[in-house]
Amino acid sequence: MRKMIGCTGSYLLYFLAGCVDTVMRKTRSRQLFPLYSKLLIRSADLEDWGGGGGAWGPVWARHK
Repeated sequence: MRKMIGCTGSYLLYFLAGCVDTVMRKTRSRQLFPLYSKLLIRSADLEDWGGGGGAWGPVWARHK
């Protein structure tokens, strides 16, 4: 259960960071960068809490 919550939460936070990135690019503004950065960090933290290998495991496995 913990791994599923970590994976789902991590994807959700990463998706939200992508939305913030889109807004920053369209408005050519860097004011939202702290929020963008926090969302990415929390996404990684949540994945680690869930046991790792959840959301980003397949991505990192391809790069090794």
